[in-house]
Amino acid sequence: MNVSDDVARFLNLPPEVTDAVMGRLVVKGHIIAVPVVNRLPETINEDAPRFHYVISGSGKIACAELAEITPEEKTLRLAFDGLTRKYARIEESLWWRPRDLREHDILEIPAYPVDPPTVGPDDTSEVSIVLRDATETAKHDLITVMALDGRRRKFFVRAIALIFESADRPDEIQVQFAVDGRLSEDHTLAFAKSEGIRKIGITGSLRDAESTIDALLGPELLKLRADEAEVAAIRRTAESYKNRLAGFEDRVSSATDEQKEPLVDLTNEMAERLDEAETALKGIPVRVLEVHEHRPLLMEALASARERLMIISPWIRAAVVNAQFISDLDRLISSGVSVVIGYGIGNEGPIGEADRLAERKMSDLAKKYSNFNFVRLGDTHAKILVMDHSYAVVTSFNWLSFRGDPNRPFRDERGTMITIKSEVDRLHSDYMARVEAIKK
Repeated sequence: MNVSDDVARFLNLPPEVTDAVMGRLVVKGHIIAVPVVNRLPETINEDAPRFHYVISGSGKIACAELAEITPEEKTLRLAFDGLTRKYARIEESLWWRPRDLREHDILEIPAYPVDPPTVGPDDTSEVSIVLRDATETAKHDLITVMALDGRRRKFFVRAIALIFESADRPDEIQVQFAVDGRLSEDHTLAFAKSEGIRKIGITGSLRDAESTIDALLGPELLKLRADEAEVAAIRRTAESYKNRLAGFEDRVSSATDEQKEPLVDLTNEMAERLDEAETALKGIPVRVLEVHEHRPLLMEALASARERLMIISPWIRAAVVNAQFISDLDRLISSGVSVVIGYGIGNEGPIGEADRLAERKMSDLAKKYSNFNFVRLGDTHAKILVMDHSYAVVTSFNWLSFRGDPNRPFRDERGTMITIKSEVDRLHSDYMARVEAIKK
């Protein structure tokens, strides 16, 4: 039994498995491939083996050093990537369950095709590659994959989707994926092959967000909206001053008395520059608001509103409307501030128990306080925040379901901030009329 086909038949394994294993043994020098010399031309059978294998000296030594090699049947926990259709080993601590995605408002990239894999001997080669990279199985040779044992579990791994829109061709959009901080060409190509951009509706989502905001603002406000490059430059300047100020403050805290005086002067100067930059930013009557600016504005409104606060948002999620949020909201309402929260959209999909509990807690507050209107609008595509007469934000940022995490769904979650009092009052009045109509 010195031919690979004989070994395959004896072990009842696929020939490609024995060929792969014996090939590795040849590379290691444990066996030697010897040409068959008795193949006479007149008796040559094309199916007859051209080589047979003999054990080498190092192979005999290896055999002598091994106490025993026995086949072992073992159940291995492997993940199967529904997009790239490849096996992988993923730590359970990195698993995200479907409800985790809902709680954090993270979009699911669906498997393509949706059918789960059929597991069997044909997967042996692919599984072997995965196991060779795993420390605990590095000393094992996989003979064959038998079948699926146990039940399948659906989970997700976090990734960042980078969406690129062509400046010259607005309808041309590309999506790339970064997994563990590295661009994944496999996922990018698989997503493109599955027509993910069309199926998930990325193009439509971007266009809908823009059109909804533009319609609420109106042409006159759109004309007043400051140039984005100008706003971005002021924002970068303010951020630079803020970082430098923090650095000076750290140095002052650890400086000697002799070193403190010049550092205090620099700290005060930097604080003045930061105030000037932030004042300049706030002084722009209509400007673009970046995604990371939304959450701080919401928390500021909860803490600082003195007369009225309005929040319009389609979804309510416990990740945002948590115990602290409810406590802050309760404190604000009990101080006499008039609060309006409008929510709800036609097709919301499944809602988790924690989300339902968050909704019930706000309903309880509405029953407790007459100055709190908590109203289900049913078609809340717009997302609006109005704080006193100071400012209004028209955006696609979901105030009550998204914390501003970079791993956000495919939506253009920038907004427009307005500080023109008449326009702030107009937006508040328009939505207040809708709330009153529903209450009737």
